[in-house]
Amino acid sequence: MYLNTFGFDEPPFSITPDPKFVFLSQKHQESLAHLVYGITRGGGAGFVQLTGEVGTGKTTISRLLLEQIPEKTNIALVLNPVITPLELIQNICKELKVSMRGIKTKLNALVDKLNAYLLKSWANGENTVVIIDEAQNLPRDTLEQLRLLTNLETDKQKLLQIILIGQPELRATMRRDDLRQLAQRVTARYHLMPLDASETYDYLQHRICVAGGKKEIINQSVANKIYKLTGGVPRLINILTDRALLSAYSDNSSVLNVKHIAIAAKEVLPESHKKQSGNRIKFGLIAVTILVLAFLAYQYSKIMAEDINDFYKVDKPMPVEVASDIKLASNDSAWKKYFELWDAKPDKNWHKTLCPPSDETGMACVRRQGNLTIIRKLNHPVILQLENNSLALLLSVNENKLGLFSQNGSISWLQKSWLDKQWFGNYFIIWPMPAQLLVEPSAKDLSNWALEMANTISNAKITATQLSQWIKDFQSSNGLLADGIIGKETQMALSLRAYNGPTLNN
Repeated sequence: MYLNTFGFDEPPFSITPDPKFVFLSQKHQESLAHLVYGITRGGGAGFVQLTGEVGTGKTTISRLLLEQIPEKTNIALVLNPVITPLELIQNICKELKVSMRGIKTKLNALVDKLNAYLLKSWANGENTVVIIDEAQNLPRDTLEQLRLLTNLETDKQKLLQIILIGQPELRATMRRDDLRQLAQRVTARYHLMPLDASETYDYLQHRICVAGGKKEIINQSVANKIYKLTGGVPRLINILTDRALLSAYSDNSSVLNVKHIAIAAKEVLPESHKKQSGNRIKFGLIAVTILVLAFLAYQYSKIMAEDINDFYKVDKPMPVEVASDIKLASNDSAWKKYFELWDAKPDKNWHKTLCPPSDETGMACVRRQGNLTIIRKLNHPVILQLENNSLALLLSVNENKLGLFSQNGSISWLQKSWLDKQWFGNYFIIWPMPAQLLVEPSAKDLSNWALEMANTISNAKITATQLSQWIKDFQSSNGLLADGIIGKETQMALSLRAYNGPTLNN
């Protein structure tokens, strides 16, 4: 209806998936990279977990994954996870075209047949991956059957990689004590967050341009309003903006303004408005209740202390041992110390849970997701992003404890079990790079640098004509997609191998 008014060739904000409208924010790129990593042999076999709120783009990422499957990869896709262990194995066998003749109802026989298939595939140089969507709905006994499937292995390698894609409830499920054996086999975790305000504006402009419209249709202030109302969830952004365009069309306007967004929100997001209003009241009541309880607790403690003093006839209250909070270094102190470990001392102080600008720090940086096993293999200090958005500089790891940079500048030793509840896989890692390669390097400069790194790492003379194959071999041996492209992950791996940087104290 409004296409001609805004110059669109087609509706820009349809909720129907269309590959040409795909917008990959940094978060989406990272999540896709983790899944691609998971289906290569470098993924280590086991579980890769991708979670995110409804509408954040998990299905889009899984579809892009299927388009980027490396050669010699067999995929079994399970879309309905509310199934029994037997039905799970049947679905996997059906997807992989494993014959079930005469044994369809016999679980153990099916597992044996699947194992034979996996061994044959492995011998042929093939990977086998099971992708389970809506994995938060998997029953407990079916999850246990999945764990048992990862026991299928050769002397050197597990035979099956399992990717779990689900809503945030999956994270809670994996934290259950009775599933700790399963959680320990998750080699990489990624939680797909909604778009931030800047990404929301870029997302809106991307879809407008793809549909043939002009950028002037939506300005930054309108985009900010859309972000506040939708929380940056792409599906809600599409629904709200589509309705707002209809409102603008009815208003004979060729651009969107805040009024159009507000009108649309009342029609398509009524519950969210009630929820926001209700939340404000709810949070206010909670805050008042907490203050009252805190005051009563304080008064009670005073009375009890006085009673204790009277009873024991002492001048001072008796000391009471309580568990103190862990005093980790502040975010800016963690970043400062981290750069000092690499003998880098940028003038800029940084405290954000984002990579610092490379042109200001002189160091490359990437945010990754993984687990302690992967970090120990890297054998370099990293900054962990904790669940409460604070940062912790990891300096040392041993079998039972972690060494984190503390507030007083020393190492605080913590049990690994503490981290299980505070950290869900996000971490930052930095590495040195020549200044000319930190911001939009030319292909020639990057190739010359990679050749230098190759010669340093291999301690042999690698020629320019041999570089491409050497890079592919290096990527394969380091768990990266062996595509020969010297991207950021490959740059990091090359640099960490070639330079004599700080290591974890194991």
